[in-house]
Amino acid sequence: MKILDRYIMKNLIITFLFFTISSQSISIIVDISQRMHRLEQNKGTIKEALFLYYPFWSIWLANTFSPISVFLSVIFFTSKLTKNLEIDAIMTSGISFKRFTYPYIISSMIIGTMTLLINYYLLPIANKKKNEFHYQYLLSSRYKNKYENNQYIIDQISKNEYIFLQKFFKKKNIGIEYIYEKFLKKKLTYIIKSKYIFWNHKSKTYTLYDYYETRIQKKRDVLTHGKYKIVKIPLSPNELLPEEYIAETMNIHDLKNFIDRKTNDKNINIYLNEFYQRTSLPFSTFIFTILGLSISSIKKLNIHYPIIIGIIFSFVYIFLSEVSKILSTKYGLSSLISIWLPNIFFGFIAMLFFCYRNFIKD
Repeated sequence: MKILDRYIMKNLIITFLFFTISSQSISIIVDISQRMHRLEQNKGTIKEALFLYYPFWSIWLANTFSPISVFLSVIFFTSKLTKNLEIDAIMTSGISFKRFTYPYIISSMIIGTMTLLINYYLLPIANKKKNEFHYQYLLSSRYKNKYENNQYIIDQISKNEYIFLQKFFKKKNIGIEYIYEKFLKKKLTYIIKSKYIFWNHKSKTYTLYDYYETRIQKKRDVLTHGKYKIVKIPLSPNELLPEEYIAETMNIHDLKNFIDRKTNDKNINIYLNEFYQRTSLPFSTFIFTILGLSISSIKKLNIHYPIIIGIIFSFVYIFLSEVSKILSTKYGLSSLISIWLPNIFFGFIAMLFFCYRNFIKD
């Protein structure tokens, strides 16, 4: 059986890579044709896009749809085995269907582990590069101006600390009308205001210009004025001004720390969705491997039917994933439940098909 195990694992992984690379190539061609006008409008070139955007975009796309690629790969490969009666020959030799699933499970674990590591560490780097190019060359002029120039900040950086900024110019890393307040048992104890604030990327510090500092004490307040003051705030401008996809640019540890600091943020479920999806997505490869094997190994089904069922299930999975995220971000459904809901649903379906295939003869 070891020879057969290696044969199945080898062909499954090769088929998975074929599906992934083929889909990426087609997606890049389609995406370039749709974005060419916007790229030229922002003075970018196709050559720059091919080297600075699409390699990272492809990593994001391949990782996002890896469960679907695994699902279709398993169906395609196993349907051929079923059509050629190879599975029947294996079963008649005394090997159970449960034993036949072992190389599939091992393959899904290999792909799932790779996806997990990519999700935790490599994907955030790719997303950061992808987003930087996107914001520079692929945004419309209206959204680009809004993103770079006119952003208002009001943020709680800890349980007792708050920051306010009238405007922050992200491209120049300069803000105006800065206010920092610190409370102790709901009582204001410290406040500092400045006309301008500048973010120093190298030292990870902020410089306040023309500032007024007030320490509120029992007897009398202590007021200090100065030309400039260097302060440390535990959040960078990207974290103070999180664009919609800031969470996807952090590795799993930074994302966890970011979420811990944002416990009172109204957008907390957006970040939690990203955090839980880093694990749920790789786990779904196991579910779809079992489901794809169970469907495509049923001899009664014509070879075309498993593929059609696979495509339908793929669309249902994508639809259910998006709906569950909306329920979380818009209506307050627990992020843990919403992200794992598609896996729970398809896990139940996979179990039903597997039981049917394992215990009921064709």
